[in-house]
Amino acid sequence: MKKILFLILISCFIQTANAEIIKISAQEAVDIALNNNLELKSKKKDIEIKYQEIKIANELKNPQFQSNFLMGKVTRGNSSQFGGFLPIELFKRKPRKDLTIAELNKSQEEISAFEHQLKIKVMKAYFDVLYAKSILKVYQDREKLFNQMQNISKTKTKNKNYEAELLQSDIKHKKQLVFINGAKSNLLMAQFNLNDVLNLKDDSKMYDTIENSLFDENLDILNITVPKYETIEEKALKYSHTLKIADSEIDIANKDLIIQQHKVIPDIALAGGTAYQTAHQTKGEALPGAFVGAYVDIPILNQYKPDINKAKEVIEKTKINKESYECHLKIALKKDYNEFKYAQDNLKHYKIILKDAYGMVKLYENKYKKGETSLLSVIQIENEYKNTVGDYLSVMKLFFTSYLDLMENIGHDILLDDNAL
Repeated sequence: MKKILFLILISCFIQTANAEIIKISAQEAVDIALNNNLELKSKKKDIEIKYQEIKIANELKNPQFQSNFLMGKVTRGNSSQFGGFLPIELFKRKPRKDLTIAELNKSQEEISAFEHQLKIKVMKAYFDVLYAKSILKVYQDREKLFNQMQNISKTKTKNKNYEAELLQSDIKHKKQLVFINGAKSNLLMAQFNLNDVLNLKDDSKMYDTIENSLFDENLDILNITVPKYETIEEKALKYSHTLKIADSEIDIANKDLIIQQHKVIPDIALAGGTAYQTAHQTKGEALPGAFVGAYVDIPILNQYKPDINKAKEVIEKTKINKESYECHLKIALKKDYNEFKYAQDNLKHYKIILKDAYGMVKLYENKYKKGETSLLSVIQIENEYKNTVGDYLSVMKLFFTSYLDLMENIGHDILLDDNAL
């Protein structure tokens, strides 16, 4: 298993080395995905398909050419015929066309919803790379600290705990090297996931975040402003892709009911052509003529009542579905909004705590240099600082993911558009 994992990592490193690394912002990542994502391009083909289906739904029936040639004694009193037969649908083409147009509208809304989901996936994948970079930075900073502690321990030869502290510092330093390798592996996986979400045809480039970590100053990705809850709910009920798709499904169901109701309207067919008897058949002169005919499809045996009743039930079901979506939406919005607000508040607290914890590390680091404290005390303080940094990053991740969840449940990217608010 270890060999397999090793080979996978080596393969990833080779692929990365062969690709051009391009650093981009979160907004640039979103724009690249919206313009070049292969799955999105595939879904947009559904629109072209629907346009052709509209033309198919509006097609006329083809005429038929029919003939019957009589032979034998029966021809003396009957004529042979050759002519055309034209079936005509009454009040059925327009309802079919309207249904297909309604399905087109739904497909367009589904593509908008997919684009919205794609933005969220890209932003999440982008943040995951930054999160992995931050974890790596934590271990790299720890490695520098314990390397420094190790060098200081080597100078304290007169300390009665010299050998123990030297071993402790050496073990802690080497452990950080192991943790760094694990963090690098996780970072690489996050970078590959970002490029997988982008899903681009050109695999000669590998995209990476322009920021170095979540510890950078003035991160645009965390520059988030959320309006009051009432505004969010109002906009969600108005702009939600989920609710718009539900409206499309209601419209489709209504259009289908019209189709079922129009089934009881009889279709007709008109026929006409040449009728004749030859001189040989009449034993005299040839008799030219013509024939005309009409056919009506009368719904007597099948009046399509089950079809109509089924269509009505589908309409009721789609309406109930929309009410259900609205109910779930309001609950989800409240949940996400409160989670976001608490995470936002906790993030402010942790920024202060992190600053104080870092000050404690520096204080004990200087004390150890002066011989005023033991290495064990430095390690304990540093472990507390590491835990605090881990908690800070976890709260930051919760803050951002709750924001994405809120945006996802709104069902529209109004949080990215100030004008929409």
